[in-house]
Amino acid sequence: MARYTRKPVDVTALLQQNTSQSWLQGMQQTEIVRQLNTELIRILQLEKPYFCKVSRIQAGRVQILCGSAAWATRIKMQRAAILDNFRQKILPDLAGLDIDLTPNSDLSYQQAQNQTTAAVQRQMSEQAGAYLLAAAEGADPQLAASLKRLAASAGKKP
Repeated sequence: MARYTRKPVDVTALLQQNTSQSWLQGMQQTEIVRQLNTELIRILQLEKPYFCKVSRIQAGRVQILCGSAAWATRIKMQRAAILDNFRQKILPDLAGLDIDLTPNSDLSYQQAQNQTTAAVQRQMSEQAGAYLLAAAEGADPQLAASLKRLAASAGKKP
């Protein structure tokens, strides 16, 4: 059995050192990926990036995920322009692009931070309100009160 050549190190010191460095590197990479996504949207002239996104940077290469084969082909045709823009504006030492097809994934989470999704407002029909009132008649008093409050909102427009 081989002997260890290194002396033991205090675990807390080791974790503090690695956590702070990896956290900073993660934050820097996240910011670079965000900038690359913004630039990709500008190059492809998209309003919302639902079809493709920059996923990560690994070994000097940028990975772009596409939701369909058509978008992957479009990006492959514009690979040189995209690579030149990325090198000029964000990463001068970029080695290349990897274009991957992920048809079943949801790429819509890249929306701008200032855009908010509108809340879906649902409206209950008067018939559903009548059903709730009928169910409240045979229920215990606490549940009946809740069902009656819910039935009162039937037919009202938001």
